[in-house]
Amino acid sequence: MKIEVDDGTVLFVRDYRPNVQTLSNSDRFRTMVWIHGLGEHGGRYLHLTDVFVGRDWRLILIDLRGHGRSTGLRTHVRSFDEYVTDLAQVWDQLNLNSERVVLGAHSMGGLIALRAVQTDRIRPSAIVLSSVLLGVKLRISPFKRILGRLLVKLVPTVRFRNGLDPCNMTRDAEFSRQRRADPLIVRTVTASWFFSMETAIAQARRDVHQISIPILALRGGADVTTDGDVVAHWLMQTASEVTDLISLPDHVHGLLHESDWKDTTNRVLTWLESTAPSLF
Repeated sequence: MKIEVDDGTVLFVRDYRPNVQTLSNSDRFRTMVWIHGLGEHGGRYLHLTDVFVGRDWRLILIDLRGHGRSTGLRTHVRSFDEYVTDLAQVWDQLNLNSERVVLGAHSMGGLIALRAVQTDRIRPSAIVLSSVLLGVKLRISPFKRILGRLLVKLVPTVRFRNGLDPCNMTRDAEFSRQRRADPLIVRTVTASWFFSMETAIAQARRDVHQISIPILALRGGADVTTDGDVVAHWLMQTASEVTDLISLPDHVHGLLHESDWKDTTNRVLTWLESTAPSLF
């Protein structure tokens, strides 16, 4: 489906639901809203659909503005609040019942998810973070940073390579092939996007106490893109009474694009169903 937000951007949203006639108890209907990472799109997570639907979950996959099949200048925002506003409007237009909805996200999507919850724009029952972007391991040269700060004032849409190493996205040969062949993958960002990202990270760390819902975070032991140690420290500072961190040794950044993605997905759903059953 397509959802138009207030500034005219059209967001592409995929919506997969279990057959209500096969549900053992229709009152147990649960929903996961999933937000993808930088340069990718919701279609990269279609392989999760059978697992979610098979366990009586509805799965909603959003293409962020400037990503996938959504409109907007590719991987560009003036502020990450644009992403947050988009998510809030999708939430409202789909009339999501927060008591039965959880928010899941990968990498940059996790940063957006946190800002949406911290600013009270949406109220999910729980949040699941995969390789969340709260700290960056990628080295950015001082020259590139100085150049970026100059250009963001003059030409904010000037583009730079995003620096993501394809080898750190997945170790699985088939997922790697799919990523290389995907015409919707974007491998650059604008100067404005980069500095907006840094501002959003600082805000997410500053407002850590604004998170009080159950949180599950997953990190890869071999991830050289985002910093899992920062996430572990951040979790301890939240106001949530339920926080868990799953470390996956030898896994790289794309935790749900590894060969054992199905085990990881089932582990996430089991955590949600056992940790906060009253929410669903």
